[in-house]
Amino acid sequence: MNSFIDKLNLRPAERRLLVGVGVVLFIILNMWLIWPHFKDWKKLRGEIAVAESTLATFKAEIAKLPGYQTLEKKLKGDGGAALATAEMALALMKVVQPKASVAGIQVVSWDPRKGRSERGSEYFEEQTLRISFKATSDDQLLKFLVSLGEGDSTIRIRDLNIRPEPTRFKLMGDVTMIASYQRAEPVAKR
Repeated sequence: MNSFIDKLNLRPAERRLLVGVGVVLFIILNMWLIWPHFKDWKKLRGEIAVAESTLATFKAEIAKLPGYQTLEKKLKGDGGAALATAEMALALMKVVQPKASVAGIQVVSWDPRKGRSERGSEYFEEQTLRISFKATSDDQLLKFLVSLGEGDSTIRIRDLNIRPEPTRFKLMGDVTMIASYQRAEPVAKR
């Protein structure tokens, strides 16, 4: 840099002025372009810490993979304790009938149908049961619906149509129930 200043043939005062202007220009450029980005370093360190934490969580889950695979094989082989087998799917009516009679529901018609899972599950199939009832109080209907969900029940309500009887003192309507059951053999994916 001295050789550049020497070529300009400047006097000592002019040299000091040129160096002073250069230093001031250097400080102004630093304040304008560099210093505002100092806070980015703290933000970047925070992002790195979050990324490292996420990576550690993922590595811990990956380490559990053999255990998950063993559990999956066990569940596929057992048939599962909470779910009935596909042969028991027709027993849905036998499960619902006593619950209806205990609740005091007067069932007019029973319509069982075997169905396929809407989600296309390879491990489960569905059994549908539609019942029509009449002359039922709201307490009886509520007791019946609550009893359907008790325990390890896989029964759920798909449709519920309720209307008052002509006397307007009791209820009548239809309930469509669905129960999911484990398939005996999973369907192969295409």
